[in-house]
Amino acid sequence: MYDFDKLVDRSNSSSVKYEETGLKFGRNDIMPFWVADMDFKAPDFMIETLVKRAEHGIFGYTKRMPDFYDSIVSWLKTRHDLEVKRENIEYGPGVVFLLNMMVRLFTEPNDKIIIQTPVYYPFFSVVEGNNRRIMENTLVFKDGKYTMDFEDLEAKASDPECTMMILCSPHNPVGRVWTKEELTKVSEICNRNNVLVLADEIHFDLVYSESKHISYASISEEAKANSITCTAPSKTFNIAGLHTAYCIMYNEERLTKYRNALGQLDLNRSNSFSREITQSVYENGSQWVDELVDYLEGNRNYICDFITKNIKGITPHKIEATYLMWLDCSGLGLESEEIEDLFVNKAKLALDCGRWFGKSGDKFMRINFASPRSMLETAMKNLERAVKELKK
Repeated sequence: MYDFDKLVDRSNSSSVKYEETGLKFGRNDIMPFWVADMDFKAPDFMIETLVKRAEHGIFGYTKRMPDFYDSIVSWLKTRHDLEVKRENIEYGPGVVFLLNMMVRLFTEPNDKIIIQTPVYYPFFSVVEGNNRRIMENTLVFKDGKYTMDFEDLEAKASDPECTMMILCSPHNPVGRVWTKEELTKVSEICNRNNVLVLADEIHFDLVYSESKHISYASISEEAKANSITCTAPSKTFNIAGLHTAYCIMYNEERLTKYRNALGQLDLNRSNSFSREITQSVYENGSQWVDELVDYLEGNRNYICDFITKNIKGITPHKIEATYLMWLDCSGLGLESEEIEDLFVNKAKLALDCGRWFGKSGDKFMRINFASPRSMLETAMKNLERAVKELKK
């Protein structure tokens, strides 16, 4: 059994989540529940892997051995029923890096790219920062559930200037796990209109008991041929600081083009620790992930229950995956800036503002609940007190 209740002091550890909170939110005396990393200490097998590699004492140029790829192949097959061959996989230092590279390599300047808002805010810079144009296929929020607007998706995909769709699966921040039927419709529309699907599946291991992640590439041979999957162990095992990710491509021409570009940038060699940790977590981390997801599901349920019973004006969205809960704050009767002020200056909590995820995120907040339960209990009491004072 792993201990997810243990509190860890993360000060002076170069943590963005803790040490940049003051810069981003204007004060240092607030609890950070924003940037997506977890407050759980790594299990012993991960620490032992890194210590063993460090004890070797030489850290020269590093290649990725066959076992590195075999561990990924095995994880994808065992956990996600996705058949991948070693030659379909290539390394990247991070998923956002991979998304940028795929946009640069497989679209042209001024092309239009579909994103499904509200969505992970780096998607905006991935498109616009590379001189491409955003087409928003806004998700439909009805009766407490988000669904895709397929009529609008068809209309946008049929635009001859649209060449790519970035699919967030599972979706961040709305927490949807897309069904096979939904993904099949996406595939049919994109294949029919020659729109390449770039699937960000970084949260694919963090899915709760009532849902099952289905990898986009597993839908059909057509979906496999017309897609690129980008993912990583970084969210699952909280190792974003070790810079390890990978992409999956079944089109040899595309994969060769990416590998050549990676080599040109001299980024085709992972560092000594990222290679070792990727193999280690995929070979030894199954039980840890199972227990982690159970604990996170308990956190999700705790927040949903607490807010529903005690905080009027905020509606928690019971997500199906990720540890990033979407809170509908429109019932407070406040404007976005006032909602943000309530959280930061009254409740003293640092959350991601919904408007960062696009216009359709207005009056929402996103809370990262991958923390020991005691931290969440404090946060919820702070929020309850702040809202009650507001009502007075």
